[in-house]
Amino acid sequence: MGSKTDSLGNWLTLGYELFSEEGHEGLQVERLSRILGKNKSGFYHFFGDKDVYLEQLMQLHLANEERLIPEFVELAQIDRRFVELMVAHKQTILFQTQLVKNRDVKLFQDTFQQVHQMVEAAIEPAWVRYLGISEEVAMRYWRLIRDTFYARVTLESFNQEWVAGFVKEARLILHEAQKDSTPD
Repeated sequence: MGSKTDSLGNWLTLGYELFSEEGHEGLQVERLSRILGKNKSGFYHFFGDKDVYLEQLMQLHLANEERLIPEFVELAQIDRRFVELMVAHKQTILFQTQLVKNRDVKLFQDTFQQVHQMVEAAIEPAWVRYLGISEEVAMRYWRLIRDTFYARVTLESFNQEWVAGFVKEARLILHEAQKDSTPD
C-alpha cells in the first residue's frame, strides 16, 4: 500500500504532465481521478480545492526549474549540449510554455516571471558568447527569441532536430540583420 506522500505525488506528477501538454484546461478533478484510478475525494483531501492544487503545481515547477539552472550555468556555449538539455527537460520547458500562453492568470504570470529571472541569469553568459554581441543587445534578443520559441513549439515538434534548427535560425537571423545594417 502506498504512503500518503506517494499518493499526493501521483496527483502532482499527473497534473504537471497534463499542464505541460494541455495547459490548465486539462486539469479537471474528475479526469485526474479517472486516470489515476482514485476517488475524487482523495484530491480534495490533499488539496482542498483546485486553486491550492495549482499553487502546488507552480511550486513543483519552480523546484524543477531550480534543478535545471545549474546545468544551464555550466554551459560554455549554446551548442549541442544546450539542445540536449532542452530536449531532456522537455516537460519542464513545455510547462513554462503553458504559463506564457495562459499569462492572464496571475499565478501563472508570477511563476513565469520567477522562472524567467532564474533562467535568464543562468543562460546569459553562454548566450552572449554564442552571439558575439554586447550583453544588453544579446539579452534583448534572448527575450524576443524566447517568446518566439514559446509561440512556435508544440508537444509534437519539440525534439532535438527542431530545437537545434530553431537555435541555428536565431543566430542566422541576427547575423543577417547585422550584415544588412552595416554600411557599404
